[in-house]
Amino acid sequence: MGPARPGARAAPRHRRARLTTLAGTAAEAAAPIAARRRGLLRRASDALARAERALVIAGMALILALILLNVGTRAAGASLYWVDEAAVFAMVFVTFVGASWLVHLRLDFAVTLLTDPLPGRLRAAARAVADLAVLFFAGLMAVLCWWWFDLTGLARAGWDSQAHFLDTFNGIWRERPNTIPVRKFWFFLVMPWFACTMAVHATANLAEDLAAAVGRGAPARERREAEI
Repeated sequence: MGPARPGARAAPRHRRARLTTLAGTAAEAAAPIAARRRGLLRRASDALARAERALVIAGMALILALILLNVGTRAAGASLYWVDEAAVFAMVFVTFVGASWLVHLRLDFAVTLLTDPLPGRLRAAARAVADLAVLFFAGLMAVLCWWWFDLTGLARAGWDSQAHFLDTFNGIWRERPNTIPVRKFWFFLVMPWFACTMAVHATANLAEDLAAAVGRGAPARERREAEI
């Protein structure tokens, strides 16, 4: 065999260089699309957070008003029997809405002893793992709410809550509070709301942390204090 021609050796190198250039161009073209998607997720999370902040403030004001009403009517010797239960339901509502809001603020419970000393990208990767855990919990919560509310079973029963209860022994659509003249499912609706909004916040945080972990985005937002 004769000596290899210089052009034969240069051709594979040229092809590899061309493939590398094409891959880099494709990555650069995809980066703005990914950034736009992260921006849409963050804007949706921010909009939900603003609504949740307003609901938390309104709920806390309602709880305060109910407590003051209860104290005043008891002092006057004319207590209202429904106020205690209404305050409990208001507190539960504020708890679920506020918990979702804290996920947006990155104030959900976390142990940062191991992650704080990590460099930027590794810390973002660790946060992404935590975001995945939160997202998994939100999905699990949504599935459990779907089973609990059993809309398909209610539809099979002709949207008749009594027939649905006799068929499944699931009384969610029939139960009533002891003192408030509305059915309990209206109060229980905060739980699927919590699952859905927490999923949006966790997905936005996950996209942000993944981008920071691979060096294609701004550093992830740090945990900060809630401001009401």
